Amino acid sequence: MAFNVLIVDDEADIRELVSGILEDNGYSTTTAGSYIEAEESIKKIRPNLVILDVWLGESDRDGLRLLEVIRKNYEFVPVIMMSGHGTIETAVSAIKQGAYDFIEKPFDSARLLTSVEKAIDATKLLMENADLKVKAKVSDGILGQSQNAQNIRLAVEKIAPLNGRCVILGPAGSDKETIAKEIHKLSNRSKSPFGAINCRSYNLRQLEMELFGTELKTQEDIVIRSGLFEKINGGTLFIDDLAYTPIDFQQKILRVLKEESFCRIGSNERIHLNIRLIVGLPSDIEKLIENGEFSDELYCRMNANMIKVLPLKSRREDISYLLEHFMAQAAKVHNTTPKRFSNEAMGILNSYSWPGDVMQVKNVIDWILTVSNTENEQKSLINLEDLPKEIVEGKTAAVANTQFISSVSEMSIREAREAFEREYFIEQLKKFGGNISQTAKFVGMERSALHRKLKTLDICDSKIFKANEEA
Repeated sequence: MAFNVLIVDDEADIRELVSGILEDNGYSTTTAGSYIEAEESIKKIRPNLVILDVWLGESDRDGLRLLEVIRKNYEFVPVIMMSGHGTIETAVSAIKQGAYDFIEKPFDSARLLTSVEKAIDATKLLMENADLKVKAKVSDGILGQSQNAQNIRLAVEKIAPLNGRCVILGPAGSDKETIAKEIHKLSNRSKSPFGAINCRSYNLRQLEMELFGTELKTQEDIVIRSGLFEKINGGTLFIDDLAYTPIDFQQKILRVLKEESFCRIGSNERIHLNIRLIVGLPSDIEKLIENGEFSDELYCRMNANMIKVLPLKSRREDISYLLEHFMAQAAKVHNTTPKRFSNEAMGILNSYSWPGDVMQVKNVIDWILTVSNTENEQKSLINLEDLPKEIVEGKTAAVANTQFISSVSEMSIREAREAFEREYFIEQLKKFGGNISQTAKFVGMERSALHRKLKTLDICDSKIFKANEEA
């Protein structure tokens, strides 16, 4: 469903221009030419965003007055102000009254679209946070039963009290923020604020504003918008995906660490900074450093404490645990009974590559609960047809399963069971790269017992087993 944007301007040409730009980019638009029309439209359609001209030519019923009404009565409807004869004072007044952004006419379409996108994203985040507070969502903690998950928990317990900087290495979607939160929770800063930001969610200008804050001076006033450095001072700040920023920006972060201070954008006054910085970086960070894409000096200043998160496909014993956990968590939030997975569905999910890692698992659960079962909300068992199409079609397991069933239909039950066990253990060995210890743990057998079973099923000479037996 497209986001609906209400465009309020007393000039029809401007309304049509803005509407055209937004509709060409997938937004739904409604227009209003006056204060009264705008009020009626807001009540009727509850837009996701309002783009509002400062001057509507109606004396006291101008854009700034309407902005005040919207901020008071519609908390989660962001407003972008625009003006053809804007001044710094007007922009300051609009921002002080709660406008998300101020755009001066004639405006650049790219600038408009960026502002619209960020305003909607920021408001969605506010709504999600408010919703979670109401529903008292269960804290995830560090999830998993694999050796890697256990190692992460031990590392967090060791690193948390040290108060030093920390690097968390891992693939995108591995939920590094949760690890940072656990470090904060167990540290001596736990009663101070925790903040997090993902660098890929902002363009460079917005990222700097979010971190450093801004200071806008006029003849009459100084308007200060605090950034995360200022808001989180005394606490813990997690910056994820810092490797995706330019080297120049990384050097600014390095300077903050060296001088333990920063300046708001628009000010030369340095503010003392006392935060614990935790940074999320990709697993191949050393390659990025070699290629000159990440600051070696910044990395050296950050990596005194390091936690490595393996991709989910390398710790498959955590997959079913995560699926069941997120299902139980979602059921608690929605006040419903958790759904179960059929053996066939769980088999497909366990063998899937999960390129989006832990966050993809969470998203799949949300998809199952909100999309797949809309026609039958009482359904308690998740089958293959209830899974996202890309997961099922991405695997050949379903086809192989059909072929296997056809081949064993002429066998005795003893022969069929033996054939099934052989295929099952070969697939498990492949899943864990031939690692006997991991395979034994996953299937619930002692290592020695698994060795005997493999020998009985004549799997001992398989190439994958031989190549990886000691892995």
